[in-house]
Amino acid sequence: MVYSANTNHSTSTQRTSHFSLSRPLMIILIIGSLILTIIYISHQGIIVTEIFTAGSARNCLINSKQIDQNCHWYFLNYTPSAWESSWTDNIEQLQNIVCETLTNIDNLNKSALAVERLIELQKFGRNQTESNKQSSDIFLSRMVYQQKCINPITNISSRGVIVSQLIEPLIGLLRDPLTICNRVNTLPASAYEGAILQSKRFFLLSVAAPFYIHSSTPSPNNNVPMMITSNRRNTNLLPWMYQRSKLNSLDVETDIRKGQNILIDLGSSYFGNWNGDTTAGAGRWFYEYYKRFGIKFDRIIAYEYQALNPKTAWKQLPDDVFPVYTLINTGCEKSGKFSPWTNLKAMAKPYDHVVIKLDIDTPQIEGPLINEVLNDSTIHSLIDELFFEHHITVREMGKYWGNPPGSLKDSYILFTRLRQLGIRMHSWP
Repeated sequence: MVYSANTNHSTSTQRTSHFSLSRPLMIILIIGSLILTIIYISHQGIIVTEIFTAGSARNCLINSKQIDQNCHWYFLNYTPSAWESSWTDNIEQLQNIVCETLTNIDNLNKSALAVERLIELQKFGRNQTESNKQSSDIFLSRMVYQQKCINPITNISSRGVIVSQLIEPLIGLLRDPLTICNRVNTLPASAYEGAILQSKRFFLLSVAAPFYIHSSTPSPNNNVPMMITSNRRNTNLLPWMYQRSKLNSLDVETDIRKGQNILIDLGSSYFGNWNGDTTAGAGRWFYEYYKRFGIKFDRIIAYEYQALNPKTAWKQLPDDVFPVYTLINTGCEKSGKFSPWTNLKAMAKPYDHVVIKLDIDTPQIEGPLINEVLNDSTIHSLIDELFFEHHITVREMGKYWGNPPGSLKDSYILFTRLRQLGIRMHSWP
């Protein structure tokens, strides 16, 4: 280290000149050395991330205190996989042959491998580093974040490492690619286990998603799988999951404020089922997914238009959900007190982790609500994970959705733009 060399040199000078230096000069030299030490240490405080090769360490631990005082993560960009880009670039041509394209040998193999990997991650999360399915990560897309730090003494800012975190790609009908279309007997029967209409196998939430640390702009050749532990409340709640806005990048009170985990379920039905179908229930699915990784919701707000039996609704709640659950048994509105965004802005802060599911089967309300998210930074800066069933006209979904306005291309554009804003955007089945 440069400083160690300077220190040794100073010490050597003091030893050889001990009898020739006056006491005041010795004191000045000692004090000067201490000042240099303090300046050096404070300057090094800017560097709070270590990058290891896969062979030297499995975990990359970021000093929590340094992060809270000096550093912040913000969203950098969205990087689609090559598989996703092939669909996005050709979606106008593929609009009318989605199933034919999904079941060709290339897409079929990619779908099977991607689904298998996502099922594994939903179950075990990113901590299972010895997976033999990790090679399938090449099919997944990425949300990219960068760290920015500021030295509290010198007030000099610097950009830290870049992190890319995986997310399921936007392909096919934007849902589990082994559903809807006819099954192909070239795949083993196990590939279709759980491939039901309301399949949620194709989701990858940030609490389970692997991420990679990069020393510079991400590229497939410099990926090093890592795990960061920096949040005092829960190690699976990564810092960019609640502090990804440049607007409050120097907010040093994030951890002190103990941000909330909030779920807003728009079109909730009962907590455990939708029209009696337990596979379609959203509340319990989110609850169990997050609980699997040790994370509890501090608030759950459920909106439902259809009249629910209050006793049935409340009886379905687990004991630890009961105190934090709010049921608003009336429909969402585009504005006013029944607008979910009015309530979101009133209750949530940028340092909260917010999950939204929007599926009220009413396009004339869903459309304006999702457009508000897209165009209003005071809304989209609060949302971390967003699930939305976008009803459009496409042959394969005609018997479920009919012929509402819009095409599959519109869905691709919408979902991509929301991901480009830093929201982990998912297509609800």
